[in-house]
Amino acid sequence: MAKSLRFVHTSDLHLDALQGSDDAHATNRRRLIRDAFACVLETTRNVDADALLIAGDLFDSNRATPETIAWFAQQCATIAPTPVIAINGNHDALGPASVYRQKDLFDVANLHLVLDTPGRTVTIDGLDLVIWGRAFAESDWEFKPLDGLPPRTDDRWHVALAHGHYVREAQDHHRSMLIWPSEIVSSGWDYFALGHWEPHADVTTDGVPAIYSGAPMPISDANTQAGYVVVVDCDSVSGVSWRQVNVDPRRD
Repeated sequence: MAKSLRFVHTSDLHLDALQGSDDAHATNRRRLIRDAFACVLETTRNVDADALLIAGDLFDSNRATPETIAWFAQQCATIAPTPVIAINGNHDALGPASVYRQKDLFDVANLHLVLDTPGRTVTIDGLDLVIWGRAFAESDWEFKPLDGLPPRTDDRWHVALAHGHYVREAQDHHRSMLIWPSEIVSSGWDYFALGHWEPHADVTTDGVPAIYSGAPMPISDANTQAGYVVVVDCDSVSGVSWRQVNVDPRRD
C-alpha cells in the first residue's frame, strides 16, 4: 500500500506577462505575478508538501528575460529539497527560441523539468509518487496532452500533468490541445493536475479527480476565479482529496 503524501498543484504562472509594455499597469502586474509565485512557494512550505507540481505556462512567452528565468530558478531552490516538477505549455513552447535553452533552469537540484515531447515519467526517491507529463513543441499542431500516458505500474500514487483543454461538449472539438474525458477514466491514474485555463475548474470525471488549479495571479482582473493553488492529499485510507488555498497577495 502506498504511503500517504501531500503535494501542491499550480499552473499558468505567466512570468513576464505583458512584455513590451512598461506602463504602470503592466509593471505592477508583472510584480504581482512574481509575488503570487512567492506565495505558492510559501504555501508549499506551510502545508509541509512533499512536492510542488506546475502544469505548464511557467513563462508567458519565450521572450521572458534572462533575469526572470534566473529568478524563477532561484525561487524554486528556496524550497529545496522539496521537488518541483513542471511541464511547459503553449505560451512557453519548445522551439528554436525556447526559454528552456537557458542554463539557469538546469542548475537547480530540486527542479525537474519534463521537456520530453513523447512524455516522461518522474519518480522521487523516498516518495510513493509517479508523475508523468508531456512537453509541448510549437511545431506540433496535433498535440495531445495525454497521448502516451502509460498504464499504472504499481500501487504508488500516479499523477498526470497535462496542459490543454478538457472537452466538455461538442463545441469544444474545434479547439486545440484536447484532453478527452475517456482518457482520464480509462487511465487508472489517481489525479490529473491540469493547466491551460486561468480560472480554477473542477472537471473530475467519473470519480477521477481532474483539476485546473487556475493561475496564481490572473493576467486580467476580470478573471475572478484565479488566485489559488490546490493542495492535494493522497491518503492510503481515504484516497485522494483536495482543497484550494489563496495565494493572491492582494487578498487578506
